[in-house]
Formats: sequence, C-alpha cells, structure tokens
Amino acid sequence: MLSLRSNLKQSYRLHGKLQGHSGAIVRLQVSDDGKYLASGGTDGTKAWDLHSMREIPGPTWLETHGATTAMVWVKREDNMTLALVYGTQNSQLGKLVFEEVFITGPLIKSAEITGLAFDASSNRLAVCHRGGVIQLWTVADSMALKFVWSQEFKNYVPRAVAFSQLEGDERSVLVFPLYGGYIHTLKADKGTVADSPWHISTNIGDVAVNAQKGLVCVDEPSSGANPYALSEPHVRTTFPVNTTPGKKRRLRQVALDKDCTTIVSGSDHGVVHVFDRRSQLVEKLRVDAHEWVQTVTAYQIAECDGVLSVFAAKSRDIGRSNEIFVWRKKHTKIPVNPVTLFCAALIAIQLVFMIAVVVVVYEEGIFPMYVPKFRM
Repeated sequence: MLSLRSNLKQSYRLHGKLQGHSGAIVRLQVSDDGKYLASGGTDGTKAWDLHSMREIPGPTWLETHGATTAMVWVKREDNMTLALVYGTQNSQLGKLVFEEVFITGPLIKSAEITGLAFDASSNRLAVCHRGGVIQLWTVADSMALKFVWSQEFKNYVPRAVAFSQLEGDERSVLVFPLYGGYIHTLKADKGTVADSPWHISTNIGDVAVNAQKGLVCVDEPSSGANPYALSEPHVRTTFPVNTTPGKKRRLRQVALDKDCTTIVSGSDHGVVHVFDRRSQLVEKLRVDAHEWVQTVTAYQIAECDGVLSVFAAKSRDIGRSNEIFVWRKKHTKIPVNPVTLFCAALIAIQLVFMIAVVVVVYEEGIFPMYVPKFRM
C-alpha cells in the first residue's frame, strides 16, 4: 500500500453550500456539460443550477417514490433535451426532464436500484438492482425508455454498472458486485455473459469508470481507492483512506476527473480525500468532525475555465437540513524563473536599441538611397 504525503498548501477553496435536503444524501451526479448537479437521498431527488448555486424548482412529491439510490444524466447526441434518470429504493425507475416526471417500473423482481449508466453513442441505459437483475434500455428521441434485454444472476448483488470501451461498434455492459469481486461482462446485443469474469479479490463499495481512458477506480471499504486498467485488471497503487477504529465499515463513493489524474473519496470521519495520482499528494477537505461523508463526486466545469470542482455531502440521516459542499480548485500561477525573466528583458532592450539605430541612420541619410531599375 502506498503511503501518501499530505498537501500542506490548500489548492481547493470552499465555493459554497447547496441547501434544501433534509436527511441523508446518498447520490450526487453532475451533468456532462457541467451546468447542473443532481442529488438524491431519503427525501427524494433534487436538481441544482451550478451557475446560480440554486435549486431548480421541481415536483414536491418525488419523495413518495422512496429514497433515491442511483442516478445518471441522459442526453442523446441527436437531441438537445437533457434528462435525469434516477432509481429508488422501491425499484422505481424515474425520468425527470426538468418539471416533467415519468415513472417506469417497478423493475423485474422488485429490489433497490443500485446502479445506472448511460452510453450516448448508442443511446442505451443500463440498470442494476440488489435482486441480481441487470437490464438494458434504449432512450428514444422522445426520451421514452424502450426495453432491450434483462439478465439475472443468482447469489450476486450488483453494486454498479458501466459501459466498456468500444468493441467494434458497440460497448458491452460491465457489472460490479458488492461482494466477491467477480466482474461480469454482458454483450450489448442480447445480454449474454462473457465466458470468464475478471476478479479483483476485494469487496466493492463504489466504482468510477472512465472508458475513454480505460480506467476504473474501485472503493475497497477496508483499504481505500484502487485504480485498475480495463485492459489489465490488476491494482497498480492503493490510495489509502483510513477508517475510524470501532466504527462499522461502510461503502464510500469514489470519483475520477475526466483526465483520470485526480481521485476523490469519501470517509467515515467527515473528510473528503482528494488524491493526485501524479504527485502522490493527498488533500483533505473537511465537511464535519465526526459524520459519515460517503457521498462525493467531481467534475471539471467549462464555465470555470475547466477548473475541477469537488462535491460532497453527509450520508447519514442527521435529522435536520443537510448541505452539499462545493469546492473549486484554485487557479495556480506558474512561477517565473528570475534568470528567464532577466534574459527576456535583455533581449527586449537589444531589440529597442537596434530599431533606434536603424531609424537614426535612415533619417540622417548615411546610406545612399538605392532605387532598383527594372528593364522593360
């Protein structure tokens, strides 16, 4: 296990807090354009405008469908409509297009929905729930969901689903279990199971996948965040997250930035861990001195010059208003080497002197004018 150094110089600042939830917050998801944040918990689903840092008004009855346990933003490549698909503890699959809400479900063999994933290239939505069922849906142009296939595993609790790297013209569905560590691959056409799953020998608390970069980061509740290459499922480096002695181990969420250079993890002691994979530094962002902070996500927001934003919330039902903390990375000034600065100034002075000499020579007529003659 790698021993990381703490970053004593704080590179993140608290940008603000989003207020509106009461009770535990268990999911956070930023839209692909970085404009909106979705949050879900025991009191239902909410959406936030990250420019104004305000809640987007929505139906007040969303909490009647049970606690929100999974969510994903959906946007077809040929459609400007942005929708939020969310799953609930009661096996309901909902779709929120701002103020319009559509409910699908319950799913086959009703159970808590644990994972959602969307592939924009094929307009397909993958869903999994605690009953061992994985389903694939197509998102139509009207944003309606059309059933494609369903697959069921015995004695297997799916924790998350994700789409793999492109294989031909399709992406397979990866299924990550809560226990056992056997990760299955389901073919996109009919949901058939690949012959040999890959095994990571750990329990899985949460998963963050960047198929474009070929990287998956797994939360291992007893150790920390473990990044794996999709092409070579062997852990390279463990980024440790300490657990509090005497506290029961629980699932922590993990997140990757789009370049896969930063890993964000929650904790059981009120701290968000932000790991830099290159420098091997860890920065700790404090939410609370004692509470669980299992719910985290991260995203580079274009409107903020691509600066990384980190989002976190308390994941225990604290019986009162629960805030979402928003940090943004500070702009870093590139240090200027004094020698480089001196050389640049010297060159500038030389150029000014040379220009002045040319002007004086020309005005004094020191050199005879030469007018070329052209033959006809």
